[in-house]
Amino acid sequence: METILLTGATGFVGSALAANFLAESTNVIALVRNDADGERTRTAVLAAANGFGICLPAIALRRNLHVLQADDDGYVAPLTVARLAEVAHVWHVAAEMSMATKNLARTFATNVGMTTDLYRHVSAYAPRCRRFHYMSTAYVVGMDGGDVDETLHFGGHCINPYQVSKRCAEHSLALLSSGSRLPVTLFRPTIVVGHLATGWTVRNGFGMYMFVEAMKVITASKQASFNLPLVATSRPDFIPVDRLVHQAMLLTNRREKTPGLEIFNCSGGRGLSIGDAVAQIGRLCGVEVRYSAPETELEQTMAAGMEGRLPFANTDWQFVRSNLDRAIGRSRADRPVDEKDLDRLVEWYLETP
Repeated sequence: METILLTGATGFVGSALAANFLAESTNVIALVRNDADGERTRTAVLAAANGFGICLPAIALRRNLHVLQADDDGYVAPLTVARLAEVAHVWHVAAEMSMATKNLARTFATNVGMTTDLYRHVSAYAPRCRRFHYMSTAYVVGMDGGDVDETLHFGGHCINPYQVSKRCAEHSLALLSSGSRLPVTLFRPTIVVGHLATGWTVRNGFGMYMFVEAMKVITASKQASFNLPLVATSRPDFIPVDRLVHQAMLLTNRREKTPGLEIFNCSGGRGLSIGDAVAQIGRLCGVEVRYSAPETELEQTMAAGMEGRLPFANTDWQFVRSNLDRAIGRSRADRPVDEKDLDRLVEWYLETP
C-alpha cells in the first residue's frame, strides 16, 4: 500500500484527489492548515467521494486518511522523519488564490516560499519518495494568448499575484530539482469545472462559476438582462475535475522510470465560445445576457468585481498537451465541454443544497 502526501485536501481538486486515492486503498497524509481535529478535511473528502459517485467507507477515512495540522507559515513542522519514511509521491495542491495586489506578499510567501521549503524537506527526509507533483496553472504563460507549449515560460505579462507567484514557484522547483535526487512534475490545469457526469463541484465562485454567481445576483435584483463587457467570440478551455483527477492518477501510478523534470498542460480543449457559455448560464438563471458596456449601477458593480478575472475569459489560448498525452498513453483527444455538459454543471450548482 503506497502513501501519498497531499496538500489542499479541503479544496476542490485536492479533496477530489484524496477521495480517489483512498478509493484505491492508498494511504493519504493530508497536510492542512486550520483544521486541528481533521473534521473539515474528512468532510471535504467525503463530499468529493460522493460527488464522484465513490462509496468511501468510514473505515477507509479512519485507517487510510491521516490529517496533519501545518503551521500558517509553513508545511514542514509536522512532517517528521517517521511520517515521511513511507511517502511514495507528493501532490502539492494547496495555494493562496488571491488575485488582489494588496495580498502580494502573502501570496508569494505561500505559493513560492512554503512550496520550496516543502520540496527541500521532502527531498531531504523522504527517501522513498519518487516524485514531487506541483499543481500549477496553465495561465503561468501570461496574457498574450496563442499557442502554449509544455515548457517553462519567461515572457508574457502576468496580471495578478496568483499567476506570477505560480510562475515563480515553477521556476524555483525546476532549479531546485536540477540539483536534487527528487524529480518534479509541473501539472498545469486550465479552467477546472465540475464532474462531467454528476455536476459536483465546490462552490467557490472561481472560473466559470463567477458567471453563475453574477447571474444569481442579477436574478435576485429582479433585473431581466445583464450587460457584460465580454469578448463573446473567445473560447475558454474547460477541464472537468473527473478528467483532471483521472489523468493525475495515471501519472502517479506509472511504474517506468521518468525524466527529472516534467511539464504537462492538463487542458480539456476549446469548445463553446465564452459568449455562448455565458448566455446559456443566463438562460438557466432567467437572465438575458448582452455583451456591451455595463449600464445600471448593479451592472457596473458586478463588472468591477470581476474586473481582475475578465481578461482570462476574453483571451484565447491553445494549450498543447502532447507531453501529457504521451505520459498517460492517451491516443485520442476527449471532446470539449458542450451545451449538455454545461447545463448539468450549472444546474447542479444552482439546485444542490
